[in-house]
Amino acid sequence: MPPTHIGIAFYTLDGFPRQWVIVLSSCQHFNSTVWCGTIIDSVNGWVESWAICENSPATFAPHLSLLGVIKVETVNKEASDIVRSISNLAWKAQESRNCNGGKKYPPSDEYVRQVVLHLCRERTITLPPRVKVTFTTHIEGRISKLREKSASKINMYPIIPIGEGEVVFGQTKVTD
Repeated sequence: MPPTHIGIAFYTLDGFPRQWVIVLSSCQHFNSTVWCGTIIDSVNGWVESWAICENSPATFAPHLSLLGVIKVETVNKEASDIVRSISNLAWKAQESRNCNGGKKYPPSDEYVRQVVLHLCRERTITLPPRVKVTFTTHIEGRISKLREKSASKINMYPIIPIGEGEVVFGQTKVTD
């Protein structure tokens, strides 16, 4: 069974909140088929949505700019099994809407936080205790690091570990 690399991708668009997306790939640079999961606003309210992105998480939402990926962990499980586990979380988007202060946009950061903590509870991944306790603050600090690295290479995006470690780059456009 090939390993699955679990990450959090971040997308931006001027005038809109940053979109957080769970990404799953068999490639450590997320340069192959990638499962991308987040919440979207639909006619039924906010719902969990999964899409298969070919070649890179950059294809998830072409109208958004991919800031980069924070790599959470590599696990010996099929991506489809992880998607199934996440879907079993039964995230209650409408409950979150009521607790979200009536904000207009789906709270993708809250969704991703709940997914990552769910994967910890299911023992799919492990996080250092300090990361679990200060998850959002820790991730915001890592996003700053992504921003520093994102402008340095064209058609590439930075991938940084959730903890300390080396920055690597994935390609936004895979060519033959």
